[in-house]
Amino acid sequence: MSRREKREQEEREEKERKKKEKEAKKKKNTPKKRSSNKKKTTEKKVDNKRKDKQEKEIKEIEEIEIPAQTKEKRKENSKSKRKKKKKKNNIVLKILKTILKVFLIIMLVIILLLGCFLGWLGFKYDWNLNNMLKGGAKQVALFVTGQTEEDVANLDPLYCLVLGVSTDEGLLLTDTIILCAYYPRTQEASMLSIPRDTFVGRSEATAGGYDKINALYQAGGGGEAGAQKVLDAVEKLTGLEINNYLAVKNDGLIQIVDAIGGVDFTVPIDMNYDDPGQKLYIHLKQGYQHIDGAKAEQLLRFRHNNDGSSYPASYGDNDIGRMRTQRDFITETIKQTIQFKNVTKINDLIKIAFDNIETNLDLDYVLKYSPAAIEFDVAALQSADLPGTPAILGPQGLWFYKPYKNDTLELIQDMFTFKQAESDASLGGATLSPEYIKIQLLNASDDTETFENTKSRLKEKGYNIAQTGETTYSKTTKVINRTEKKEDVIDELINTLGYGNSSTGKTESNYDITVIVGEDMKQLMVATQ
Repeated sequence: MSRREKREQEEREEKERKKKEKEAKKKKNTPKKRSSNKKKTTEKKVDNKRKDKQEKEIKEIEEIEIPAQTKEKRKENSKSKRKKKKKKNNIVLKILKTILKVFLIIMLVIILLLGCFLGWLGFKYDWNLNNMLKGGAKQVALFVTGQTEEDVANLDPLYCLVLGVSTDEGLLLTDTIILCAYYPRTQEASMLSIPRDTFVGRSEATAGGYDKINALYQAGGGGEAGAQKVLDAVEKLTGLEINNYLAVKNDGLIQIVDAIGGVDFTVPIDMNYDDPGQKLYIHLKQGYQHIDGAKAEQLLRFRHNNDGSSYPASYGDNDIGRMRTQRDFITETIKQTIQFKNVTKINDLIKIAFDNIETNLDLDYVLKYSPAAIEFDVAALQSADLPGTPAILGPQGLWFYKPYKNDTLELIQDMFTFKQAESDASLGGATLSPEYIKIQLLNASDDTETFENTKSRLKEKGYNIAQTGETTYSKTTKVINRTEKKEDVIDELINTLGYGNSSTGKTESNYDITVIVGEDMKQLMVATQ
């Protein structure tokens, strides 16, 4: 082996030795490290166990230290909550029971009050159902208007001129003119229709279109000034002080009739008229039917058909027939409006009417009459036309209606003056003068001399004999009060007759009292001779 090879071998052995030493050293260090980590892990486990043990001990100590009183307190709190909840439920139940009791008490009181109210109405109106309904409605109206029976008993008569204004072709013509009066103290009313062509000018020789009463509203420019011109003319014709007016235009009429739900009415004839210029188209069949606002306008404005035919003479031709239809329709409207089903709405209906009319009447003032109006009997409504005749007047040969002055004055006295006097007498407690009492005198004695003698005695006393006639035989004389005249009026009449059994009868607008002259009046005549 050469020296070089020997040296290389020694170097390899040296490297191998160092390598072995290094590996030995490495092996020696590795176990020690694991031991250290193991030690640390062991220490941590020991610490954790120690902590768990301490926590467990603390918990046990805490549990041991919790006094029995705390547990009882918790139980008490739980019981208290349950009691509070139960108490709350009981309070709600008590409140509901209280409300129910109060409701039942209120209902019982209402029923008792209604029973007392119905009993009072029955006693007051002799258990007459119709009168009881009206009386009950009157009490409601008194409550709504804030009035008493005494207030209503002191209401003054109400006069008003009703104007139906046509606005066609830009004109303001009063096609309907009705003088109305209501006497609440005596429950009477009057309606006088005035033909639209009534002459109101100064000279018949120079009469023109503006001398017709229906042109005055237009001449005054409509509104209050126009109505005042018509009022002045009617006051001059009748001699009455009217003061109030109410103008209803076409559109307002439709709304008013619709507001009350329409009116059931008998159309007297077939009506067929067309006027494109006025946009007026009337097509109604004869007979009983329901009239709404649009049909009401057609009905009240009709004068004649397209072929020139009109109302029959027995009904009243042209304007006379038209006025009769207007009055009949107004009467039926009043009759259906004051039915019990509408009495609770009467104030609302009056307000609706005021929204569709022009008037100088105060709404609150008119509402005061509603309690009295509820008791009004349409049979006590007296209606008539202004007495007169058609005539051709003026240079243009225009048709006019000329009133009969004397007949008009007599009619005004009968329809308005007498009723005013009776109303005034009822307020002052005075006995009504005989001249204001209209008598229907019927012979039931079978003896003309007895009847004429009775008639003469009544006339001498000042009574107004409005109608005479014959009736079936009766032994006794009867006095029938038809317009609720006061007892002292009836007593005075019986004293004048000498005999008479008094009673009440169906309301009549043409006379106040019916006297049936019986056979006993013959005995009185013989005894006084």
